[in-house]
Parts: sequence; C-alpha cells; structure tokens
Amino acid sequence: MKTKIIIWKAVVIFCGLFLFHSCSISTTNHYHTDKKMSFATDIDMSQGMEMMKSFMPDSLQQNSDMMKMDKYPRDWKNLYEMQKMEGKVATNPDSIKLMKKIFLKGNFEADKFKGISVKSDSLTNAELAGVGSLLGKEGSMMNNTAFDDWNGKSLKIDMSKLQMSPADFEALLKGGEKDEQTSKEDIDGFLNMMEMDLKNKLVFDKKIKSITGKHDWIKKVNDKTIEVNFSLKEMMDKNHQFKDKDNVIIIETE
Repeated sequence: MKTKIIIWKAVVIFCGLFLFHSCSISTTNHYHTDKKMSFATDIDMSQGMEMMKSFMPDSLQQNSDMMKMDKYPRDWKNLYEMQKMEGKVATNPDSIKLMKKIFLKGNFEADKFKGISVKSDSLTNAELAGVGSLLGKEGSMMNNTAFDDWNGKSLKIDMSKLQMSPADFEALLKGGEKDEQTSKEDIDGFLNMMEMDLKNKLVFDKKIKSITGKHDWIKKVNDKTIEVNFSLKEMMDKNHQFKDKDNVIIIETE
C-alpha cells in the first residue's frame, strides 16, 4: 500500500507547489444494497505538469523520479501487482486481499501524462476503514471518509470531515517530516496560488427517498444521484459564508 501513499504525496506536491491554474479531483462513490461501496477517482494534473516542466530545467527533469511518469501503468493494475513489480511483497493476508481490490493507472494523451485514476471493487465498511488507515493523511484529499457511513439503506455524511485546516494541509504537504525551510508564509502562498476543485458524485442502487439536512455543497441531481462539490479554498476557509450549513446530512433510500 506504500505505492498509493507515494502517489498521493505526489498529487499533493503537484497541486500545492505548481498549480497556478487548476487541479481537479473527481470521485464517484457507488452505494450498493448489500451495504458495500465502490469508488472511482480521476485526478487531472495536466495543467500542473505543464507548469512544472516550464519551471524545471531539462537536466533536473531527466533526473527527477517524479517526472518519470512512464512508471505508471497505462492499463489497470491492482496495488498488489504494482507492489510486486517494485520487488516488494506483502505478507499480511488481509492487506493482500484489500490491495487486490484497489486498482490504479496513469492517464496519457499522445504520450503526455495527464493524471492518475484509482478505482475499487465493492468494499465492506471494514475494508473501507482499512483503506483509510493505510493512506493516513495523504488520503485526505479524496475525502472519502465523510461518505463511508453507509448501511445499505441510508448514508450519513459528517460535513466536518470535509474541512481541513491550514495546519492539516501543511502536515500533508510535508508528509509528516520536519522542514524548517518551509514557513507559514510559504504555505499561505501555496494556498493563494491554488485552484483545486473536488467533485464528488454519490450514486445509489435504489431511488433516494428523503434527504435530511441542507448544505450549500450538496445537490440532488436525479432520483439516484447526489453531487457534493467544493474547492480546496472553501474546504479550509472557516469563515466561508454559507446559506445552508448543517453538520450532518442523511440520505435515505427506498
């Protein structure tokens, strides 16, 4: 699972340091009647890659492991396969089982790296909890933990889990490592440059019966689909002015 942690660190670095334009993270969660959930995430870093290349000299690009995007598979591979390709073999049966249910691939257009896609098979609540603990803070940009409380009929969304403080973002950016060279002013500068959109689509097997609570970020699209869309700036702005801001949203299906 270390492979995915490295990938998410790369996402944060790209979006935090080089995206003067935009970074988009789109996730679709599919809720099944058997209490399981599957997800698919697309991370568009195309503009960030172009910006990074314009800043980095050719010699540094050639020696930078981060710029060697051909290491990402062009076809779906599960995380266990990717780990084996790196010469690492997991031994914990539960970890192996979970890694085989999560898939990843790089996205390319005319041999130009555009971003990363991640998807999963149907996962139980216990398996979803395992994914979160393995990813740690690096996985917080996906925000899936806010959308995991599913019992097969109703989904409880804790809106507080969609918030992140500047201190949380700084810890995420540094990967838990001490870095005295990066100041608070540097972090604030990164945040002012960034335009990161986070788009979440929640799709249910059965029709939506009722929605308890209101929030500006939540919109019903049709009888089976909810959208939860926001930006990173909104996510970290404690003083953001909301029209509706209930802390808990409950979506009940038939």
